[in-house]
Amino acid sequence: MKSRPFLLLLLLLPAACTRQVVETRPTIPLVREILAEKTGPRAELLRGRTPRPAEDIAIIGSEFACDQLAEQFSFRDSQDNVDARLTLDGLPDFSGETFDCIADADSYAGVLAASGAEELRRRTVLRVLAALDTPVHISPYDLEGLASKPSSKLIVLADPFLAEYGGFDVDTLMRSTDCRIPVVSPIEMMIDRAFDQGGRGDLSVGILCDPQFDSTGIYERIFASKASARGLRGASCVVSAVDRRDSVLHTFLRDYLAAGHTKPLDAILVDDLSVHLDPLKTELAEIVSVMNESSITLGRLIPRNFFFLGAFEEVSGFCYQYLRDNNLFTHNIAKPQVSVYRPVPKPESEDDSIILIPGSYVQN
Repeated sequence: MKSRPFLLLLLLLPAACTRQVVETRPTIPLVREILAEKTGPRAELLRGRTPRPAEDIAIIGSEFACDQLAEQFSFRDSQDNVDARLTLDGLPDFSGETFDCIADADSYAGVLAASGAEELRRRTVLRVLAALDTPVHISPYDLEGLASKPSSKLIVLADPFLAEYGGFDVDTLMRSTDCRIPVVSPIEMMIDRAFDQGGRGDLSVGILCDPQFDSTGIYERIFASKASARGLRGASCVVSAVDRRDSVLHTFLRDYLAAGHTKPLDAILVDDLSVHLDPLKTELAEIVSVMNESSITLGRLIPRNFFFLGAFEEVSGFCYQYLRDNNLFTHNIAKPQVSVYRPVPKPESEDDSIILIPGSYVQN
């Protein structure tokens, strides 16, 4: 009789082991297909790939997001290029680098509404593969790929829809093939930093975004996913589109109160590249000053440890430090360059593959 509990444990052990390997969140068929390949161009493209200094930095997103993000990367001068101190030295921080923009004309929210989540996930993976690959087709009818570009040493998903819907599949693909090219999302990096810096389970934040994302719910979805992953059930966010360029903070806080919110805000996160943090900090100083009436109304929403975070500051800071720590800068003395490519359906393809054509291509 004394041996029965041990015998029962042995009988149950196979079932327990089986449950542990069940896929809790399945990836899309495209990723499963690639992972099943032993040989072939996609498997060879990914397997064991490591970044190289001569490669480019890829930005994937809408035309608008790619254009704005690449421009700010090109002009960023926040650190000394010799010792990385946080000081201006008159040289672009990403001197000698090339940014490859894989820019879509379609709205990803529109793709989601028209074709569903799986299609948006698939598009994200295809664009990451295109960033890693080197062929460029000089027109939509070029079957061979008569031009080329460098591969990517770092990939930025510039649109929150790509990160939220396709990020898991891309991460699964990279990890499973031991592909060590970082794929990062500005909004996710910023929310992670807010949780790390806030240090509270009931963190309350405002998120300022571009009007195109207003009422889509994408920021609330990402924030809730991040909070849930950390077990932070009391964390909350309020999202607001920026529809003016002056008095941004005053406007947001007044709207926040008008909507019935009274909980003080621990932070405001900015994911609109046209909104800079310095003017917001100036507004904040005015709001909390006891010399102004606003300190009685709006000021009570701002606790002592309040902070701002910017998506561009987070992602560009990470990219700079990553390239520096891993000796991946080109070290060329030249202005940053931007190349634009458009993903289009591959000619005569039966599997909905894509090719990249130059952004300057105009059909005759």
